[in-house]
Amino acid sequence: MTSSNSGGAPQQRRNVLLTAGVLFAVVIAIFVGAIVRTITAKPDLTAALEAQNALYFEDPRPVPAVELTDHNGNLVNTAQLDDGHWRLINFGYTFCPDICPTNMADLANAYRGLTEDGLSDRLDVWMITVDPARDSVEQLAQYVPFFHPDFTGLTGDENNAIQPLARQLNTVFYPEGEGDVYTVAHSDNLAVLNPQGDYVALIRPPHSPDQYRQAMRLLMQN
Repeated sequence: MTSSNSGGAPQQRRNVLLTAGVLFAVVIAIFVGAIVRTITAKPDLTAALEAQNALYFEDPRPVPAVELTDHNGNLVNTAQLDDGHWRLINFGYTFCPDICPTNMADLANAYRGLTEDGLSDRLDVWMITVDPARDSVEQLAQYVPFFHPDFTGLTGDENNAIQPLARQLNTVFYPEGEGDVYTVAHSDNLAVLNPQGDYVALIRPPHSPDQYRQAMRLLMQN
């Protein structure tokens, strides 16, 4: 009886050690796996863009189909923007005394940085006028390329094209003043369309060249 008990004790210890070893190996595997996932995981795009004061839409939003005219006189249909290019859209106007020229200059600086990053060949920067009564094709042609020759100015019918598009892209605008001397109050947001022509991000103020550059890098390289 005594001999039987003494023989079972070593086996029991071996079983305990084997179980402990297996559990230790499982814990190590879980720990190593967590480290690997942390190292290889991409940063959360929503959080990374929020750090740049940009709002990301995980479910892309459709863009209304409207017809615009660019500063070269070419027709642009927003239903046909699935050409592989990203679009960064600024709503402004050529008679704007402060915000618009500042934004355009900042966009030009950011665009030059994105050129250094090798990304600008897949990016179109647009300024859509909120003052189509004064911003003719010729006026836009003098104003928009002044900031960068690759930029595009666009105009169109205010009620049937610009307003519906602006509303969908979270921009509000309205004239202030009377007669020929007036200003146009407008939101200071920029919209981003993906290569499929869908609305995927909103870049909010305060703006800077670095904000534009970093936000577009995150989107385009994700």
